[in-house]
Amino acid sequence: MERISQFMCEWIAASEKGKLPAPEIDKRVFALREAFRNASDIGPMKFQEVMTTQHFALYFADALSRMFLKDYEAQVGAWKNYTYADSAPDFRPVSRFRMNRAGTLRLRREKAEAHSGSLAEARQQLYVDEYAMQLDLSWQTLQNDDLGELKKVPAGLAQDAAEFEDGFVSALYDNAVTQATLAALGLPWAGTGRLTVANLAIAISAMKTRTKPNGNPLNIRKVFLVIPPVLEVQTAQILRDLVSFGGPASNVLSSFIGGVYTDPYITLNPLAPANVPWYLFADPNEIPAVTVLRLQGFNGPWTYMKMGDSKIISGNAPAAFMLGSFATGDIEYAVEDVIGGWDSGTLVGVTDARGLFYSSGTTP
Repeated sequence: MERISQFMCEWIAASEKGKLPAPEIDKRVFALREAFRNASDIGPMKFQEVMTTQHFALYFADALSRMFLKDYEAQVGAWKNYTYADSAPDFRPVSRFRMNRAGTLRLRREKAEAHSGSLAEARQQLYVDEYAMQLDLSWQTLQNDDLGELKKVPAGLAQDAAEFEDGFVSALYDNAVTQATLAALGLPWAGTGRLTVANLAIAISAMKTRTKPNGNPLNIRKVFLVIPPVLEVQTAQILRDLVSFGGPASNVLSSFIGGVYTDPYITLNPLAPANVPWYLFADPNEIPAVTVLRLQGFNGPWTYMKMGDSKIISGNAPAAFMLGSFATGDIEYAVEDVIGGWDSGTLVGVTDARGLFYSSGTTP
């Protein structure tokens, strides 16, 4: 808008001095009319859709010595170890059924008929969605990339996708709706204790009292402890130090914990930092507490780029130019992912609550 205003002032001054012929005046009047007509559509995003050399002023500024610092490390989630992997053939919902047993045996008197059992079914519908992000660079920008940092864009997009997946899966169970549902059920589904030896023992015992729909006991042998990063030191003190493996103050919790995994996306309450939630998961091959759905044949995100569509007829062109679009010279990268799960009104992405224990960590 500043450039338009400046241009208009120059035009007015020139026209008043009679320096502009009539045709030129008509052209500039038309240009100004179009500029102001579209002014409401002009915003920062319009100019930032393609990353040009102007967006990297610090990188391409003159300097005697330049280098990029190492990128921040990403804490990778370990959800593949405690969630159940499933797949769908396409984007339509897929149904997963569970059939209960007929019941239990009852006393049959002489010449009496056997007691009649019954079967009941339950169905869940899961589906996948498509998630994507793209990034454009002008070929001049890539040509100026003497340190090679922008050549790492595809790898960076892949890392962005991996972090997206970690957050996506975490939100399937670590969310206010699921927590409220489990908390309302109380033991053996949820507790309020912070992560201590005593509270962990209570949670493991609660998991071992779980029953099937017909009331018969479940055989949960080992469970997985899932924690936010802030509990890693505390967990190591509980399970991995020398006290855990012998001595006067030893505990035997390590015999019941199949693994400890960190979920860096578990939500903490900034207003109550002492209240740190944590979870127990059953073996996902026995009880699929959380199901992560994929498109069949595609087990993770993929990165790709648009092929350059220019053909040299004469002369030579820089390699970066040949990667770009014929129309604009843009080099386009993208990352894609197809992932999903269940979407329950009460449990969100928890497909079998019998395999999950939640503690809000609000009481000692």
